[in-house]
Amino acid sequence: DLAIGLLPQLKAGFFQRRLFTQRYVCLFRQGHPLDHDGFSLADFRAAEHLVVESAGTGHGQVDELIQKAGIERSVRLTVPHFVSVGHILQRTPLLATVPERLAQTLTEPFGLAFRPHPVKLPEVPINVFWHAKMHRAPANQWLRGVVFELFGADAGSDTAVA
Repeated sequence: DLAIGLLPQLKAGFFQRRLFTQRYVCLFRQGHPLDHDGFSLADFRAAEHLVVESAGTGHGQVDELIQKAGIERSVRLTVPHFVSVGHILQRTPLLATVPERLAQTLTEPFGLAFRPHPVKLPEVPINVFWHAKMHRAPANQWLRGVVFELFGADAGSDTAVA
């Protein structure tokens, strides 16, 4: 009924509303050699990386931006979803580039830390999408309202863009 995320391919026939924007950060286990305030681009380049290739989303654009900036990474592991990131980072010396809200969620339960990303990356929009045929459906309107209330940066506004 709803799609939530960075989904630039969803255009015609869908309504969308911004939930929030977020930046990308570097996530790693607490006590990692990079767990310090002076985290630099040189540190980022020297690290071993976990990369999330999330098919069907816009998150791959971040990897493209890092490559276009001429930054080589030593990728040691690639996974298809963000679900396993906490489990992997907690037990390895790897570093991952992830959305900040995900990093905030994973730090406490997995003993992780994050730092601002040393590569200039744009903030990305996280939107809620729904098909035009569901736009006036009461159940879908209710569900969208709950999602906006719980996760939206601007709870209370109900503007949608077709």
